[in-house]
Amino acid sequence: MNTTPSDDRLTAFLAWRRRKALEAGLVKPEQVLDEWVFRRMLLHDPKDIYALEDLRLLTAPLFAQYGEDLLALCQRRPTEDERPRSAKRHEETEHVSRSSSASRTPHARARHHHSEPASAHVTVRRDSPPVTLHSAHTQKRTIADFAPGESHSDWKGRPFELGCSASSFKFWETEFLEQWGALLEAIGNGSVAPESDDERSVAELTSRARKAAKEWEQAWVKVVLRRAYENN
Repeated sequence: MNTTPSDDRLTAFLAWRRRKALEAGLVKPEQVLDEWVFRRMLLHDPKDIYALEDLRLLTAPLFAQYGEDLLALCQRRPTEDERPRSAKRHEETEHVSRSSSASRTPHARARHHHSEPASAHVTVRRDSPPVTLHSAHTQKRTIADFAPGESHSDWKGRPFELGCSASSFKFWETEFLEQWGALLEAIGNGSVAPESDDERSVAELTSRARKAAKEWEQAWVKVVLRRAYENN
């Protein structure tokens, strides 16, 4: 699926994110949701809310708050705040009418109960921790040339904010940064001491003392350069 910067769904997402940031009183729209998360949703093209939940791209609170809107954006439908009030009232009236009809027919209620998919009974817990996506695709490009220190394996998958536009990043680069970006940033700012040879390279890459050679180095340098460019 094509998710180029000109994708109208991405444009709609950025506008929606600005509105949500204003509603929440946030300084930066990125504080609502990273752009690269929405780009990964577009790559998978979820058909319904259950498919979106199965991607595990959102924490439970974010899914509960923005799941329906993000699905609408993926499907080029109006978000909740864009829909006319008359349409909302019409849907609510239809829902009440269907509920009343079902309550008058016990057999219909029984059939409805047994026909519900198992996923309909799955609840989203607001205290659930963030879950990293594991793609169902078995053949895809990945970055596998980064070797962390032995005691740093627990850093894998820790939350990481890209801090810049994701438009210039490849899918495999964002996936790598989702896995190891938090560790690289901690080493780069000096809060974690490097252990492996790759980790010792982070300081030089962050200060741009040398050029990137490996794939993971290219991904990290791209973060450094994009942040420097967008913050100046």
